[in-house]
Amino acid sequence: MTAGRYRRSARVLASLGICLLAVACATIPSSSRPQIISETPPAAEPTTGSDLRYDAIVPQPGERPEDIVRDFLRVGGSYERDHARARAYLTAVGNKTWADDSRATVLEDLPYLDVQDAGSTVQMRAQQRGRVEADGSYVPGRAPSPYTFRLVKEAGEWRINNPPPGVLIEAGTFAAAFRPYNVYFLDSTRTQVVPDVRWFAAAREALPSRLVDAIEEGPSAWLAGAVESDLEDSTLQINVEQERDRVKVYLTARVDSVDTLSDGGFAQLVWTLNQLGVGGVEVYIDGHEVWPRSAPGRSLQRLSDWRGFDPEGLPASTPGYFVKNGAVWTTEDKPLAGPAGRPGYGAVAVAVSTDGASLAVVRRGSQGARTLFVGTAARLRATITGRTLTAPTWASEVDEVWTVRNERHVVLVPTSGVATGVVAPLDGLGPVRALRLSRDGSRVALVAGSAGRERLYVGVVIRINGSVRIERLKQLDVGEVGVSDASWSDALNLVALVRAGQQDSALYTVGIDGASTSRVVSRSKLPGPPAAVAAASTLPLLTVAAGTLWSTLAVDESWSPVSSKGGAHSAPAYPG
Repeated sequence: MTAGRYRRSARVLASLGICLLAVACATIPSSSRPQIISETPPAAEPTTGSDLRYDAIVPQPGERPEDIVRDFLRVGGSYERDHARARAYLTAVGNKTWADDSRATVLEDLPYLDVQDAGSTVQMRAQQRGRVEADGSYVPGRAPSPYTFRLVKEAGEWRINNPPPGVLIEAGTFAAAFRPYNVYFLDSTRTQVVPDVRWFAAAREALPSRLVDAIEEGPSAWLAGAVESDLEDSTLQINVEQERDRVKVYLTARVDSVDTLSDGGFAQLVWTLNQLGVGGVEVYIDGHEVWPRSAPGRSLQRLSDWRGFDPEGLPASTPGYFVKNGAVWTTEDKPLAGPAGRPGYGAVAVAVSTDGASLAVVRRGSQGARTLFVGTAARLRATITGRTLTAPTWASEVDEVWTVRNERHVVLVPTSGVATGVVAPLDGLGPVRALRLSRDGSRVALVAGSAGRERLYVGVVIRINGSVRIERLKQLDVGEVGVSDASWSDALNLVALVRAGQQDSALYTVGIDGASTSRVVSRSKLPGPPAAVAAASTLPLLTVAAGTLWSTLAVDESWSPVSSKGGAHSAPAYPG
């Protein structure tokens, strides 16, 4: 890629109105039902040419130092021409020294400004909502963010002489300026795509090239090592060309042996660029059009050609599973075929692989111990036993199931072979109550903590030379309440079961990126508080209330009973 095609700008993301992962935001009260948290305003469509949103914000004759600084912050959302609008508030020295493509900091709206030294100093006292690292990943968290602006007069007008490194931007401006896009990588088997969220304020014509560049640069720091890429041996040669019904991606091979892309490489490009509504993608390497080895001659690649790389793509006919009176049932209102579906089996939790071929069941023993059985519905073998075992969870495309034994030890159990431990940074978290793998197998969610004070964490799964580790755990803030369980609705979102008071509970949608809007799920028509959760992006949400299984198609719609037959229902699950 040529250096002059466009300037890489810092990637930042809106956090106006966002409670997730921010200290001192609105939380779920401990004495009443949770309330829906206001959503982030939709980000503005990226613009081309002049950005009319900022046309009224220009330096005025005789403008006061305080207004100069405040307007400099307000136009931080305009990335046109290397922040030309913000640079209008800088001196010549400030323009030369401003590193506007380094870390960005999102501030609370209207920070306090104290003008000193007859206008030559403006002391800002601000609260940071989060920061964006150089790789575009967002690190949430509140912290004081003071800065002392030095101003001098140029041509009789006040201008900032020492702009801060990176971009300072107020949350409200930020929410209106940026949009999220997924940059897609591959899971450990290189057969499924894994999204990595990035935020851009680029003009629409620049977005295709920006997104391809982001693939080439690799995953964000948090996801690095947990995903793969089949585009490591290629670089973008020129800007992506846009036509009415397609885009053309011109790559240069870094090694002479590259004559086309792998299927994974095509999937990464198509899934990433499809978000722009491009219709299709054509790929060229060193000027020659290439196509997949699996489909010779098919030059135009459409998303429909690469749906098989979607780990969330469970068919609409996929049943859910649950436990009724110790037996495993399906949402088709019939017991599972095989021994686990027989009355009195003693099942307490169930999990099914995403392809539906493998089954895992936690069974209660005569002395209260738990044993994990793994295999097929027709033939299950006992694997590990413990005082406690969390509900099992499958890694998609990897023939293994995970659980936590005795609230401390993460264990990986293959469908055939010996169970092995998974290294995890659990010190100081307290007892582990639940663990769930994302369906692409790259991320993990776990619930840990003392009773009533459990917290929700997410981390990444690192596989190196046959060893498996959980790393980079970070806490998701769903309020000052305990978390009972969580289920992945897709690779970037969870549905958490949280407590709200001694007798109340709620289901709460949680994004893992630190910037997504979070909501409380409606309880309309439920006969009582929800007591369990199972989610999947293409299927109804499941819960148990008053001992019966219920489903809903959307977080703001009413619930309906699933099973018409009696019995005590528990432990709902979808494949994964």
